[in-house]
Amino acid sequence: MLILAASLLASPQGLHRDLTRLGHVCDVATPFCETASIAQFSGPYDAIVLQANDNAAEAIAVLREIRGRGLRVPVVILASRLRVEEEQAAFNHGADDVLTMPVSTQLLVVRLQAIQRRVLGHASAVLNCGNVTLDQAQRHVMVDGRHVRLTAREFEVLETLMLRPGMLLTKEQFMSRAYGLNEGPNVRVLDVFVCKLRRKLAAAGAAEIVRTVWGSGYVLREPAEADVAQARQRFFAGQPRQRRAHLLPEAFAAAVA
Repeated sequence: MLILAASLLASPQGLHRDLTRLGHVCDVATPFCETASIAQFSGPYDAIVLQANDNAAEAIAVLREIRGRGLRVPVVILASRLRVEEEQAAFNHGADDVLTMPVSTQLLVVRLQAIQRRVLGHASAVLNCGNVTLDQAQRHVMVDGRHVRLTAREFEVLETLMLRPGMLLTKEQFMSRAYGLNEGPNVRVLDVFVCKLRRKLAAAGAAEIVRTVWGSGYVLREPAEADVAQARQRFFAGQPRQRRAHLLPEAFAAAVA
């Protein structure tokens, strides 16, 4: 979930539309000077995008307030004109990236994802847990190399968990990330998403990785090797004999060993 803030000389509507179309939830900070307050009291947010256009000094002032409140959320500044000393000041005051406008929305998203991964301790766009692999760049999920078809919401739930292994995420945090400050559906709809996600992963031969913390939320746990082997065995046992030769060789070997 992002905060998109724009100075008086910039309009965030076009960027907001493009980010939303790509599946990102954005809260628009209006006015610009309220960005730090929104970040502090309505979060947590994955990143803040400050669209400055010709007014880089105003964006840097907002950045200073964000860092002055002790907020560590990543901040990216977009500016159409930026002097070298302004760019240096932005980084010195805690900006994670500074981009010159116009900028491709896809490039902005890739940079935001890279920053988020670094913050959470991941080295690449490919995330692994047990025999499940999630590729942020391609937006697909695989179990032992086999693609699993997920809805956009199911993918987002799994991505949120895989970026934060071992971290308890409450249902309220999930819903906030999915719908932002807008009023979303009942929190129990998350249970439906998770139930369908688990069913699809299990059907593809995945060991259980999404655990329920009753009364609180969900957490991603690395499964034991024995659990992965059992999940593979169940999957291969349910496949017609003629199909087994076309499945992943190493997984098949592990399943029948």
